[in-house]
Amino acid sequence: MSRLPKTLWLGFGFALLYAATTAPGLLPADSGEFQLIVARWGIAHPPGYPLYTLIGGLWSHLFPWGDILWRINLLSALLAALTLTLIFDTVRTWARTWGLSDGAAESGGLAAALALGGAATFWAQATTANIRMPTEAFTAAGFWALAHLRAADEDDRPAWRLGFALILGAGIGHHPSLLFTASGWGVYLLWTDFKPRRWLIPLGAAALAWLIPQLYLPLRGAMSAVPLNPGQLTTWSGFWDHVLARGFGGDMFAFASRADLAQRLPLLPSLLRLQFPPAVLLAMGLSWGWLMLRHRRLGVALGVSWLVHTYVTITYRAPQTVEYLMPAYVPLTLAGGLGLAELLTAASRPRLAHGAAGGAILLLGLHLLAQVDDFAQLATDTDTRHRVAPLLTAAPPHALILADWRWATPLWVLQQVEHVRPDVRVEYVYPEKGVAYEESWHRRAEREQDQPLFTTHRYDWPEWTFAPLGGGYRLYRRPLQTLPPELGFVPLEADLGPLKLLGVQVHGAPRRGGVSEVWLAWQASGKQTPAPSFTVRLWDEAALWQPAGLLAQADRALGSDTVPGEVRFTVLTLQLPYDVAPAAIVPTVGCY
Repeated sequence: MSRLPKTLWLGFGFALLYAATTAPGLLPADSGEFQLIVARWGIAHPPGYPLYTLIGGLWSHLFPWGDILWRINLLSALLAALTLTLIFDTVRTWARTWGLSDGAAESGGLAAALALGGAATFWAQATTANIRMPTEAFTAAGFWALAHLRAADEDDRPAWRLGFALILGAGIGHHPSLLFTASGWGVYLLWTDFKPRRWLIPLGAAALAWLIPQLYLPLRGAMSAVPLNPGQLTTWSGFWDHVLARGFGGDMFAFASRADLAQRLPLLPSLLRLQFPPAVLLAMGLSWGWLMLRHRRLGVALGVSWLVHTYVTITYRAPQTVEYLMPAYVPLTLAGGLGLAELLTAASRPRLAHGAAGGAILLLGLHLLAQVDDFAQLATDTDTRHRVAPLLTAAPPHALILADWRWATPLWVLQQVEHVRPDVRVEYVYPEKGVAYEESWHRRAEREQDQPLFTTHRYDWPEWTFAPLGGGYRLYRRPLQTLPPELGFVPLEADLGPLKLLGVQVHGAPRRGGVSEVWLAWQASGKQTPAPSFTVRLWDEAALWQPAGLLAQADRALGSDTVPGEVRFTVLTLQLPYDVAPAAIVPTVGCY
């Protein structure tokens, strides 16, 4: 079998795996934003990601099968498969350059692809709309081009220099963080190919590869009705503020002090163990040490790429550290794959070496297969749609929904892509400098109190009652005296002492490890002192009232500020066990 078909078979296999576990549609937060800007040719948050928008837009509008939101998610699966194909070929190419056998080179490449392909964060990003996977693909492509530049003869090297430069320019244009990984590429090129005149034309091509996609921002920004258009993109300062993401400048190296690093660095082993089995991490470290002894230039390049990107990520102020760290996994897996290829060739006991290599590949394969069931379940998750769609459909005409970023983006997608209730106004409540976030919500609510008002957050405000509805809350002025029928509660008449239970809703399928919510509507029947509490239990219908049938329990204190006759609402969240899959659940409610 020739080299090309093996590469294609590997990519095709991973593409099928990730396509089968791709998220089915609507997603929250940044993923929802990317679904919106790709489907509607919008403008994403800084630095704008114009190349992703263009490629994603073309792909999602030209690919003929499936829902458009699923097609946008599917693009990440294809980019993930491309990334692993490049990883495989990179290891194989470098190993063959060193004179290693085809079998050793391909075994090392397969191990590297399996290691990265089975990493939990990599797989998760391969199933949703995001800009992490294109960044990972560019990272792998840069190392791939370096490997082929090293392996090429003198006549072919100009073409590979040009290809590397195009990858560099387009990759930095997609996400400037590629510069951190590229620091290792620069070290390697200075060591192996440093003749400036060779790079004049490639660097010019890199500048064009960066520039051309960026033109999308001012051109599209000058048009009307562009989703998430921040404005000012047609001005020089506005363009550069967006492209350079100057608004996030304060987050760079925010944790670079000695005290902060002392708290942040201990997180790194846990983040790495989340991706790779401990034995694989040990093998990667030993392999890198081997490279430093036998192929120092490449060992230094891989080490610099990993170290610089990891340092910048670990000192960056953001909650998505595990995602931002993804490009650092590429040099790790390359080192591990190359070390395995060297082991197969240099070992004095071939049988022992082949056994160790086979065991490593088997371990990586089992690690990957062990996660199939989890990601297959995630591929059926439609919680985002079930959470936000009822909020839109239940809103009266021209109502206002105040939303945080997580839920604002899927609401916008439903309105602007699927044309669900465009008459409803959805406003993102953004954090204001120097103002508590709750206060920002309270100001918005008070300013808009004369129209039907909904929120995706719940707060304890003395003048408002938050009634659960869909993925959010309908706000009513206190005191509310009757249960509004539009809330859809199943009516009940249960006297529980200091209060009456008026209605209930149960949300969440009875699946293994699933989360269920029990919504309760109640009315104070007397003074709420001492403050009463609800207790809710979920039972397996097949073993009702038996100790083994109790699946989950939650309690909630109700406070003592409710006046007699006032209707209030309480939501209790219960986590079902991971080792039980009940066919049906029965909730029970008590008060004490």
